[in-house]
Amino acid sequence: MNEQDSSKLRGRSAIEAVHVGVTGEDEGRLDATISRLYGVEGDEAAEIHANYHIDKTLSSLAKRTRENGMKTQTLAERVKQLDVSGTAHEVARGKLTETAAVDALFRGLSMIENDGKADDRYVNFYG
Repeated sequence: MNEQDSSKLRGRSAIEAVHVGVTGEDEGRLDATISRLYGVEGDEAAEIHANYHIDKTLSSLAKRTRENGMKTQTLAERVKQLDVSGTAHEVARGKLTETAAVDALFRGLSMIENDGKADDRYVNFYG
């Protein structure tokens, strides 16, 4: 979708539209596009972009932990010990893929749950 089409969209839909087909190296350049779409300064556009990735990362992490037996309330307590914001900023700058970010955070959760020991192949929080 081109920038003119995405400028008609609002909120999350506009950001999702500019992310279609974006590679990791292009990810870091999206702040300028977001700045034009929303009519905001670069710093605010970078924050909007990072917040988008925080939401996506947390959503993916929640899905993955649910599939491995962790309850939502437990995730909410444990995720405070992780650097989700910093990880999402790395994704927004194109330094880390979203999948790698979720993997790293999931590994961090498994380390927390298992007292520093993580078996990457067979993680099951309650079983």
